Amino acid sequence: MNEKNHVPQTQNLNWISHPLVGQYRHRAEHNDWIAEAKVHGIDYPVSINAMGSEPIQAQMDIFAELIARLPEIIASSNLPDAPTEEWRKKHPDYRLLNAPISCLYLHEDGSFYVRLDAYPEDDWLPGFDISPDFKVILAEWGV
Repeated sequence: MNEKNHVPQTQNLNWISHPLVGQYRHRAEHNDWIAEAKVHGIDYPVSINAMGSEPIQAQMDIFAELIARLPEIIASSNLPDAPTEEWRKKHPDYRLLNAPISCLYLHEDGSFYVRLDAYPEDDWLPGFDISPDFKVILAEWGV
């Protein structure tokens, strides 16, 4: 177990080795898969999720395009860099455009959900619902 009480993927028998993502887990009850993987040049693992029984190259290509377009998507969302003035004062240097990606979900209809990291000690996280043509449907700070 690590500090967050999660079993590392390599010790969990439900994880399957795969050349595209390292390891993934198929969730038959949802007909999807999940992985913690480095995606399209990001040098840290990101939680990724998509439909199907295993990752396929087409999904990874779509994630790569999403990541490449993410700066313009974030900018077009007009979501502020802080959810409240109190939060902004506490984290004056935080910028959405520089925030690490926490998770990428590719839905069955081709739309996406993206969540960015903020500060673990705070409850606020920015999230984006994005259409299949990479337009922002909803951008909000959530708890």
